[in-house]
Amino acid sequence: MTHIILALAAALLMSLGAPANAADTTIGSVTRVQGEASWMSGRTPEALVTGAPVFSNQKVSTGDAARLELTFLDGTQLTIGEHASMILDTFVYDPARGDGKLGMTVKGAFRFVSGKISKQPNKQVAVTTPVATIGIRGTEFWGGPIDGHVLAVYLIDGAVTVTNAKGERVLDAPGEGTDVTEPGALPTAVVIWPQDKIDRALATVTFR
Repeated sequence: MTHIILALAAALLMSLGAPANAADTTIGSVTRVQGEASWMSGRTPEALVTGAPVFSNQKVSTGDAARLELTFLDGTQLTIGEHASMILDTFVYDPARGDGKLGMTVKGAFRFVSGKISKQPNKQVAVTTPVATIGIRGTEFWGGPIDGHVLAVYLIDGAVTVTNAKGERVLDAPGEGTDVTEPGALPTAVVIWPQDKIDRALATVTFR
């Protein structure tokens, strides 16, 4: 089996026009775009298009009514909605050793679908937001602000933990959700979300 070992913590920001050796640090690509999406090249934003490579420590962001889908080398997919951003901090995938690490920082609404990294026996997968960290056990979920709350997390499949300085909530059944009402607040008790809230949440990351 071909071993894939990627440990990327300080890669340079690069564009589609980057030199050939930029491929050495590619950890995924843009698979769908709606509206305006960009990454920062120094202080200048550069447009993202379908097929553009994605690199570690590269900040990507979206504009009005935009959607951006990224697919990483292990099959993990992240979709972000309008006025959102993402930085991939860590990506390590070594199936021969059963190792997998994935860490990203996300602001705004997003939908996460686990890939092969989350299936490794020695895995560390997490999404960091401004108000809580979401630990991932191999799953699909939505996260983002809703109903005036700074963050909510809705579980579609699998299991996640939502943790901040005030405590932790575990979502381990499809349909469960929790909210962080304001910065510094304990995540609310886990409840089954009503269909109306689910629909409004998923609409923030749905392509037209």
